[in-house]
Amino acid sequence: MSTVQSKARSIRRILALICAFLVPVAIIYADVIMLNSTMGEASLVQIAQVLMILAGALFFVAGARAQPAQRGYLVLIATLFLCMFIRENDGLLDHVAHGFWVVPACVTAFAGGLILRRSRDTVTGPFTVHAETGPFWILMTGFFQLMVFSRLFGSGHLWDFAEGSAGSDTVKSLVQEGTELASYALILLGSYLSLRSRFGAGTPEREEN
Repeated sequence: MSTVQSKARSIRRILALICAFLVPVAIIYADVIMLNSTMGEASLVQIAQVLMILAGALFFVAGARAQPAQRGYLVLIATLFLCMFIRENDGLLDHVAHGFWVVPACVTAFAGGLILRRSRDTVTGPFTVHAETGPFWILMTGFFQLMVFSRLFGSGHLWDFAEGSAGSDTVKSLVQEGTELASYALILLGSYLSLRSRFGAGTPEREEN
């Protein structure tokens, strides 16, 4: 890859990263200011969240189908993201029965486990290769931000201590859901760039395409 091509790819990735933060801001603004939403299950923010994690899962599914040498690792991540997608739809699935999301999540995890068992020799190697790439760390940043900060901001005890009143519910939802949306945007971007670079298995020339 030439120096010009390398610089162009870096600029595109920087712009994509900027968009990964600007898009959630625009969605939150439209949801809260324009639609006067309170971040409920049918809000624009919630819909964007489930679509982003679903798209991220499908990128890994596409990679698993196209690259047998990396299938075990890619199926593992795809299964995790699909279970997260199901968990994000718990409110919808509660119309079937309270806590029903556990059933499709367990089925998904079981199916992923069966595929993973057949491809168990293609887990650690592809993970190591992927972990040496930039897109992997974009994805991991989003994932750990989701796991740590969204759970922290979702803690009722934290907000009771900070605000000391029931009036903090709307602010709490805004901060928590906004953090989750930004996290999912990073996961989506990292997943997309990972697929483009063949999860680290591609040559620089292929990554550019």
